[in-house]
Amino acid sequence: MTRMPRVRLLRRRRRLLLLAALLGVPAALVAACATPEPAPAGLPDGLVTNIQQGRMDVEARQLVVRVENTSAAPVTVERLTFTAPTLERALDYEDPFELSAGEAIAIRIDIPASRCDVPAGPVTVELSVATDDGTATGTLTPDDPFDTLARLNNADCLAQSVATVAEITLPEHLRSTGSGPDRRAVIDVQVTPVASGDASMHIEQVANTTLLSNESGAEWPLDIEVAAGDPSFTIELPVAPARCDAHAIADDKRGT
Repeated sequence: MTRMPRVRLLRRRRRLLLLAALLGVPAALVAACATPEPAPAGLPDGLVTNIQQGRMDVEARQLVVRVENTSAAPVTVERLTFTAPTLERALDYEDPFELSAGEAIAIRIDIPASRCDVPAGPVTVELSVATDDGTATGTLTPDDPFDTLARLNNADCLAQSVATVAEITLPEHLRSTGSGPDRRAVIDVQVTPVASGDASMHIEQVANTTLLSNESGAEWPLDIEVAAGDPSFTIELPVAPARCDAHAIADDKRGT
């Protein structure tokens, strides 16, 4: 058996290693030059959002986020997230819905508690959508034509401030006195101040509603000072029907 010189074996081994290294170069170059996954495209043109509340939404403590597709192509909204600095958390809606060209939908979402220690700041609606061209995620600034968010925050923060002074309880039913033409109705409002503290408030008046008003005028002027530690008391509001027509009752919806 002929033995191959050691020098020749070493040269062959070096050639094999060099060949293996060269064969690995194209794969490395391909990996280094591979095109990265494209980032999600921006939202398609034509999507418009606004926020609002109807009377029944106020009672249910829900916010209406209206999404409209003004484009000529259908869009599927896979996720909606409403964010406002004055709310404790974002509002998520993850039930996909499709909007045909020119179609709109009103999405109702439960409202979390308000934050009263922050400025209003920007409000956004983030949408994740799918179209014939693919998927996209982007952010829109919703219109708020009736200042719904400011009204909601003001009401919540006023309630929080009042709660540091007293609990105000409305009755389930009107109290009535007399009979026939002398019969009168009264709303008894119970005011229970907190036991201690230095907080106070001034109750200037109670406004009328669509269906009820003061029997001697539109509103109830009170001018009452309430402070923590005061004894409990009842505010009597004599009432009269403001309107009795079917249109007013239907418009009120809440029976106030």
